[in-house]
Amino acid sequence: MRPQRALSLTRQRLPWSVWIRPALVRLAIGVGILAGPLLSHGWAKYRPKPDGKAAQTDTEATPNKPLANVTDLSLSKEGERKAQALAHFADGFIAEEDGETDRAFESYRRSLSADPNNPDLAVKVAFEMARRGEVSEGISLLKDAAKAAPREMLPPLCLSQIYAKFLKKPALAIRYATIALDLNPDNISPYLALIELYTQANQTQKAVAILDRALKSKSPDADFWAQLGDLCLKLDQPQDGSPVPKEKLPRINALFEKARKLAPQDLEIAGKAADFYYETQQFETAIPLLRKLIGEEEDPASGDALALGEKLARALMGLNRRPEALKVLEKMAVDAPERKETFALTGDNHLLEGNIDQALNAYRRVLELDPSIAPVYLRIADLQMRLGQKEEAVATLQEARKKFPGTALITYSLAATLAQAGLYTQALPVFEETLHEAPASKPTLTNASFYFAYGMAAEQAGDLDRAATLLEKSISLAPNDSAQARNYLGYSWLEHGKRLKEAGELIQRAVADEPENGAFLDSLGWYFYKTGDFTHAIVNLMKAVEKIPEPDPVVLEHLGDAYAAKGDLARALEVWKKAAALEGASKELPGKISTASQKLGSKP
Repeated sequence: MRPQRALSLTRQRLPWSVWIRPALVRLAIGVGILAGPLLSHGWAKYRPKPDGKAAQTDTEATPNKPLANVTDLSLSKEGERKAQALAHFADGFIAEEDGETDRAFESYRRSLSADPNNPDLAVKVAFEMARRGEVSEGISLLKDAAKAAPREMLPPLCLSQIYAKFLKKPALAIRYATIALDLNPDNISPYLALIELYTQANQTQKAVAILDRALKSKSPDADFWAQLGDLCLKLDQPQDGSPVPKEKLPRINALFEKARKLAPQDLEIAGKAADFYYETQQFETAIPLLRKLIGEEEDPASGDALALGEKLARALMGLNRRPEALKVLEKMAVDAPERKETFALTGDNHLLEGNIDQALNAYRRVLELDPSIAPVYLRIADLQMRLGQKEEAVATLQEARKKFPGTALITYSLAATLAQAGLYTQALPVFEETLHEAPASKPTLTNASFYFAYGMAAEQAGDLDRAATLLEKSISLAPNDSAQARNYLGYSWLEHGKRLKEAGELIQRAVADEPENGAFLDSLGWYFYKTGDFTHAIVNLMKAVEKIPEPDPVVLEHLGDAYAAKGDLARALEVWKKAAALEGASKELPGKISTASQKLGSKP
């Protein structure tokens, strides 16, 4: 059982149950005319005598005597007509099951011709006629059916849909849908049809009036209220796809609660309610319903059971109850060990918990089950980089590139990973290949961030001219969001003693954009140091030390250099010693410390 959301009649072929059950019942009743004579004559010999023995028939007593009243066995015209209708209907049913739509349609038409007073079959045939281009014939058929069964809702409702869908006549469609609603105000279908018709005609107030009428219905049908809840959910859903506003949820909640009260044991209603609560992120309410539905599934490995289990796991994850979600997923993995979605969600769960190793194992299992999922390679490589497994990450992306040649995103990811692994020379041609692949697959990939990453790799590889060109391209693509690129290019020029004035302008613009960024303040202080303004250098470098959360050996060394340049060797020595104690300190620091100590007459 997997509940499906109700669709408007204009977007669906009505389910078999709407057509078959009423038609079979009516046709079978008609065949009862035939059953009477058979029971009274042909089957009489099987009636038991009082002593339990079969009764002897007249033919057995006098074998050569003709059977009396043989005309009683012949069908009446009505019985013959009903029998023919049933035969054609059965043939149509079999043909449709076999996918022979033309034969099925013709058989249904013959069945209806033999039994024209079956409104349910008339609706089915008429709608198929309209779909095949015989719109006028279908309408005539439905009007005849409506006259023959004036209290039946389906003929006028189907007329409404044909006028709306095939003839684009909303006024007539609304007229017949209104007739259908008046005939059966406790059925949800006319409400759905009318609200959609009024909405399409931009008659919002009338649509709201129909909805209000539906909300006031006394229908005892649980499905009526569940489908009405679905309708309200659709109407309240913002067009941009964002969640339904919380203030609108109570009305929809009340409708699903009413449906559940009317049919507390109905699993389909429970499924619709669970879907609603899940989709609107009311996870606390959805979870017990999902558990109930899972418990009712006979086969835990069925598609329905697994889909429900996945929703349950996601709901638990949404409430940060990730250990519970993991238990659900572990059971699903046992029940269906070949289901890749379970392991993907398990990986997501571990990742949220910060269990990088377990997440990595889960994603690897996904690839074992289906190596054709490109994004999983990217996820695995990212986790390998987080774990410091740089060579493994590069190998993962190289494998992905072989499997998915020409995929710019994978090529870009490989280039970036090579750069992060310190393999800058190898990274540069892969960045360039991304540019050739991107126009055909994803042009937006080569954005400002791409050129920033490419430029950094070029700078680290020693190709300064290319680095400058790439970083300037990054800045031009996102001039209002380029502080990182401006700072990096400016600092690079400072380090290589090139274009100091332009470097200072770039860094000052970056600091103006992000005045609390310690790295940018360090660059600004270093610019003032390089241009001989040691006072401003010290001021900005001290700010950088304050803004950077963890002590940084480069920033502290810069501050020491500025103190030394200004002649305050004691403070310089103090700061240099702090820098030297940190991981990543430069190789020049011991020499600076030794020289300053000698000058000050202190121990290094």
